[in-house]
Amino acid sequence: MTLTTTPASTAPANVRSLHQTPLGPMVSIWSDQGLYSLQWEAPVGTKHNDMRSRMLDDFISEYFQTGSADFSSVELDSRGWTPFHHEVYLRCREIVPGTTVTYKELARRAGNPDASRAVGAAMSRNRILLVIPCHRVVSAGGGLRGFSAPGGLQTKQFLLDLETA
Repeated sequence: MTLTTTPASTAPANVRSLHQTPLGPMVSIWSDQGLYSLQWEAPVGTKHNDMRSRMLDDFISEYFQTGSADFSSVELDSRGWTPFHHEVYLRCREIVPGTTVTYKELARRAGNPDASRAVGAAMSRNRILLVIPCHRVVSAGGGLRGFSAPGGLQTKQFLLDLETA
């Protein structure tokens, strides 16, 4: 798994690709450094036009067919992330499909056990859905709190159910 740290700036959208999912189309945006964004939205004219996007499409298809996919080989563009967000996202990628961790536990894994609110803020800013599986992070009591993707908590619950089916 590779994360590249670069100065904060707007990532150039070198390649945009459309990926079909049961929850609607997702769009990946790739820069020269890696995956910059994976979101549920569909800009006009988006298509698969490079090998990385086709590989990601295979991973996304596998995920929605089986409830699990190994996204660890997908290089990410961490442009604009703080060092703390970088660590949180790295640790979030380690959460096993079908399991959840609390915001507090993820904060501990990221090296700052008192930063559960900051972890929540990082999760709300996650622009690389599924690959950084923020849907696996839950409140202290195991309840679902917030999910910024379209469909909100229903989408989060769908993904968690898919992984445990």
